[in-house]
Order: sequence, then structure tokens, then C-alpha cells
Amino acid sequence: MKKKGPKIFPMDIMTAQERFDSVVRLEEPDRVPLSLMLYYFAPLYAKVPMSRYMTDRNFYLRVMQRVWKDLGPWDLYYNVNPVSRLVYSFAMMMRVLWPGKELPEDDIAKVEELAYMSHEDYDWVMRTTERFSDMFFRLAMLPRFCEEAEGMGMVRVFGKVFLDFIRQLFSWRKEFLWWRSQGAAVQIGYQAEMPFDTFSQARNVINFSMDLLQRAEKIGQASTHMAGSFADLSIFLSKLFGVPTVQCYCHRSSNSFISPEQFKSLALPGMEIITRRIAEAGMTPILHCDGDWMKNLSFMRQRLPAKKIIIQLDGLTDIFKAKEEIGDHFCLFGDVPAAMLVMGSEVEVEEYCHRLIEEVGKGGGFILAGGCEIPPNARPENLKAMVRAVQKYGYYSKQQPSMSAA
Repeated sequence: MKKKGPKIFPMDIMTAQERFDSVVRLEEPDRVPLSLMLYYFAPLYAKVPMSRYMTDRNFYLRVMQRVWKDLGPWDLYYNVNPVSRLVYSFAMMMRVLWPGKELPEDDIAKVEELAYMSHEDYDWVMRTTERFSDMFFRLAMLPRFCEEAEGMGMVRVFGKVFLDFIRQLFSWRKEFLWWRSQGAAVQIGYQAEMPFDTFSQARNVINFSMDLLQRAEKIGQASTHMAGSFADLSIFLSKLFGVPTVQCYCHRSSNSFISPEQFKSLALPGMEIITRRIAEAGMTPILHCDGDWMKNLSFMRQRLPAKKIIIQLDGLTDIFKAKEEIGDHFCLFGDVPAAMLVMGSEVEVEEYCHRLIEEVGKGGGFILAGGCEIPPNARPENLKAMVRAVQKYGYYSKQQPSMSAA
């Protein structure tokens, strides 16, 4: 029998991993799980240099261990920390400005929207072999915007990316051992921007908006062409890292950027291929859905596999309405507003978490979290309030230890 890890709270019946697996299936676990994305919050809280935190892996882990001790515990370790800017760029496909390099030492990293892709590249994508098209596209584009790959051909870029992924593997594996020893589950095996959204970022908003008018069919064809390759690479790397989840960033597929009909015809076909293939491999896709998604949800319900996917929302999508629309189809993740975590009181945060648990968490299928990143200037007391809320309100009555024992 496989040995179970430690519990997060004394009242827990399940481990964090069991709780996570349960909510993905839309079941009621013992209680609602909590995830905190603390990447930029942690160094500001600890008052340490951002530049060292982002480049020294051992230092990073010590900072996160301090935050866990001071403010935790919680269920899901939200691992977004890259070992290098090249790895970050490969996943996100945008130029990154780094603290201590292009930015002051204590700034958070920023992305610069640079139009590095031409409209002719849609045709180039269609000429690449479908099986490796996503990886080939990333390797071909990296020298156009990433300093670490500048002037290199695809073979040299592949070699450099490969070596940095090996470093990422050893770094994460070391981290994961510690987090699991504390009882936490690791949230992400692999993470990357999805093909449609990568094209939007690579062309920039203005050029891509023109493409939607002038060559929409090519966008849809190229996005769908790359989808299977994206899924296969995601599955391979998630297995390598030992975490069966893939965080799929779809920053530009929301109604904040495109119409529902454009989403349905251009972005959704690739999204369907990706989520189904990941789910069929026994893994969980997490769709990171920043922006307003309300008018897309019905299409997603029709086309994406049920009880297999997490939909991660920020404040621009009403999570309470999303519960009504798709809560019996997908696990929902969110959504304590960033402004509340910065300016609200502990009582406000706790009560809002209570409402989320009671309404969005009704019947299971819910992960309590912030709306995307926990703000770097969030009040620590408000994060403690989130932890407190899952202990006070998060237990499902039929799962209480006393009733289970009876």
C-alpha cells in the first residue's frame, strides 16, 4: 500500500492530493482546498532582494518556507518559479524584463509586448510537421525576442533549452520533496501559453486584431495544427516532473480580447484537442482564464470534457454566475479579488471566502484561491484569513471526522 502524506489540518480526513483529485472529479472532499500563488508576494513579505529570489533556487525555497511557516499551511503549492529566463520565455513566449538586469533590483519581472512574429509565419507553421509544430515554433521564435537565444539557430536553441529544462527538473524535484513532506500537493507539472494565445502575444494586440479581420482562417488553422504537439509536449514534461497536471495559459482567448464567435471558431478547436488529449493521458488540464469569459463558457461546456478540467478565473468573470453555468461540468478555481486582499479587512476577506465556499463550493468541485496572482502588496493578515476560512467554513458536513467514524 502506498504511504499517504501528512494532513494539512488536524481535522482533515484526506491528504491535499486526494482533496485535489476529488474536486477535479466534482466530488465533495472532506473540505474545500486552498491554493495560493505567492511568487511575487513572498520576497516583498520577507523583505529580501527580488533579483536574488528569482535567480538563487536555494534562497527562493528558504523564502517560501518562511511564508509557509508564518502564514500557512495551505493545500496546493503553486509552482511558477523558472530556473532561467530562457525557460520562462519558452513557456510564456514574450520578452521578459528581469530585476537586477533590465529593471531595478527589487522590481517584479515585467513582460514587454514585442511583435516578433510576421503574418507569413502562419503559413510557416502549417508547413511544419504537426507532431513537433509547437516545439519547432517556440525554438524558431525564441531568438527573435529572448536575449539568451539571440543569434542562435534552432539546434543550438534546443540544446540550451534542453539543458535548462534539466536544471529545472532537478530544482523542482528538490522543492517538491519539501512541499510534499509538509502535506502540500504540487499544482503544476508543466505550464505554457496555448497556441492561439501565443500568436496573439507574438503579433501584439494591434497586429493580431488586424489578423483577425484579414486572415482569421489562417489563425484558426495554425492554432489547431499546433494543438496536438502542445498537448504531447505538455504530457511528456509533466510526466518527467512527476506531477500529472498541465497549466494552460489562455490569456488572449477571453471576451476581453476576442468575440465569442471568434473564440468558438478560432481558439476553441485547439483548446478542445489539448484538453481532451491531456485528460485521456490521465492528467488534469488547468485553464488559466484571465479576463471576461462569461460568453465563452457555454461553448466550453459543449466541447470540453466534463469532470476532467479546472477553470481558473480572475475577477473579470463572475465566479458565482460561472458556478451556475458550468459548475456541474468543470472544477472552478478562485476568486478572492486582488483589491480586497490589498485594501480589505480580515473580516471582509474571511466573509467573502465564506460566501465562495458556501455558494461556489456547494456540492464540491471548487478550489479557493485568489484571482490569479496574490498581489505582491497583499496584507499578510488577509492571507491568514483565507487559511482560517477553509478551517472554519470549508468542511463538508457529511465528511466531518466524527460522522465518518460513526
